[in-house]
Amino acid sequence: MNTHSLCISRWLVLLAIACPGWLAAQAPVILGKGNTGGMSVITSSGQDSTSGFKTVDGLGFLPNEIAASRFLAQATLGADFESIMAMSQMSFAEWLDSQFMAPKAIGILQYTQDITAEAVDSTFAMGGNPNNIQPQLWFWHSAWWQYIMSSPDVLRARVGLALSEIFVVSELPELDEVPLALADYYDMLLDNAFGNFRDLLEEVTYHPAMGIYLTHMNNPKSDSTLNRFPDENYAREVMQLFTIGLYKLNDDGSRQLDSLGNPIPTYDNEDIQEFAKIYTGLTWGDAFAFGQNPLSELSYTLPMQMKNAWHQPGTKTLLNGVVVPNRNPVNGNADIHDALDNLFNHPNVGPFIGRQLIQRLITSNPSPAYVGRVAAAFNNNGQGVRGDMKAVIRAILLDPEARDCALVYDPYRGMLREPITRWTHLCRAFNAFSQRGVYRNDMDDFYQNTFQRPLGSPSVFNFFSPEYVPIGPIDSAGLVAPEFQITNSVTIVGYANRLHTWIMNQNQVMEYRDIFSGEWNNDKYVNLDLADEMQLDETADVDELLERLNLILFHGQMTWDTRDRIRAALVQVPDDDFEIRIRIGIFLSMISPDYLIFR
Repeated sequence: MNTHSLCISRWLVLLAIACPGWLAAQAPVILGKGNTGGMSVITSSGQDSTSGFKTVDGLGFLPNEIAASRFLAQATLGADFESIMAMSQMSFAEWLDSQFMAPKAIGILQYTQDITAEAVDSTFAMGGNPNNIQPQLWFWHSAWWQYIMSSPDVLRARVGLALSEIFVVSELPELDEVPLALADYYDMLLDNAFGNFRDLLEEVTYHPAMGIYLTHMNNPKSDSTLNRFPDENYAREVMQLFTIGLYKLNDDGSRQLDSLGNPIPTYDNEDIQEFAKIYTGLTWGDAFAFGQNPLSELSYTLPMQMKNAWHQPGTKTLLNGVVVPNRNPVNGNADIHDALDNLFNHPNVGPFIGRQLIQRLITSNPSPAYVGRVAAAFNNNGQGVRGDMKAVIRAILLDPEARDCALVYDPYRGMLREPITRWTHLCRAFNAFSQRGVYRNDMDDFYQNTFQRPLGSPSVFNFFSPEYVPIGPIDSAGLVAPEFQITNSVTIVGYANRLHTWIMNQNQVMEYRDIFSGEWNNDKYVNLDLADEMQLDETADVDELLERLNLILFHGQMTWDTRDRIRAALVQVPDDDFEIRIRIGIFLSMISPDYLIFR
């Protein structure tokens, strides 16, 4: 048996062990997924009381490398070979427990400030005026990358990115001038990722970045003589996007219908007006008076404070008949507390937020039953607590529809990987490094080529809508595909071009900016660590390389057609150019449909 045949045989055995349901996708006789094909199951035990059980049932990946790789692709922003091997030796539940306890080793705000301080020192050392140095947008981007590449709380990083695409604030149109606001807002999302949704909702509401972005900062009470009424922006979006959505939902996420078969709105314009009264009177956390400008950029990192003299007095009628009382004296914070409780306890929140988190981590089109199970975890974590994010995350990642390997071959399952997760996957899978251990990455070219970078959405509706439907087969099948909203001729070619630069060129895995004194190029440039792959330095090792890439990048889902096409290209590379062969293999893998569509 030649090396190629041996590798394929090993791969067949590994995949069949990992996913018994895989056999069902390869042969007309369907085994697994509840079908035994007339098989009889007996026990090997000699004890008469021992009952046999079915092992060929497709209920999930068994614990091994493929299962670990696929799980980490859902639960992290990328895993290297060593992480996959370690994961394969523990249960998913054990890994989740360890991650819930893992520390957040890097504060993004603090690191952004550290880069600013280094820029001040460097400017002074080079004879410039350090007073001219202010935090720049790329300082926050670099701090984000430093956290993603260095902090051990990899599950928190994945959930944080998902939350940033639900509770959207953006550098556009004006926060690009205050990167500390963006850094602190992202820290806030990370710090609440494993907490309670009610606390997260409150911190979002009081954060000055949100106050500026959705314009409830310095939002005054009504004054009919000035024809002035409360700003309705946050009041609308906190319902539409952050909590309950547009229509009343069943627990499984399906829409409730009236007697005429029409969806039932969750709120109307009068509700928006009533909620708008709630969010009046908030101003900068360090302000002396309502309506003043921020004292410094640090003002953007302090929770907004309430000035009761500017808060709308009187009763406010909220959802489901809840009435906020006419407090005397006026107490704006108490009103906000009541309003957030009203939203938090609305039955829509579990299915509405749960479905979006499933879309960000697992699949674009979860079944109603899947949404229902996650919503149930949101409603009650098993100990009577509502909104426990740990329970929600467990429910999402451990659900049968996340773990069942038979669904890998379901054409209605899966998701297009969004551009930023492809980049983080590359960097983490191949241990991107610099000599100084810093990741100063401005992401400007990436942003222009893919229309995405953290907190860079063009609107509060995120880079893509959870309901986006591309015209064609997806539309005809009644499915959604959110990430396709930023997929077009520009971003497809742009991603491929950027990927080629990251992989094929030395020193260009990240987009470094040079303003610091005393640094050598080798201190700052970021490269992929391909030392392990470089051991596969003969043409005979091409199949071993493909197996390794299949595990790290494809999570065991590289098709034979893709394997053959990549192999045909790699065997043409001479053995003395084996590093080029490795890089070409990674590049071709990451532009292939098998990689881009994750199941």
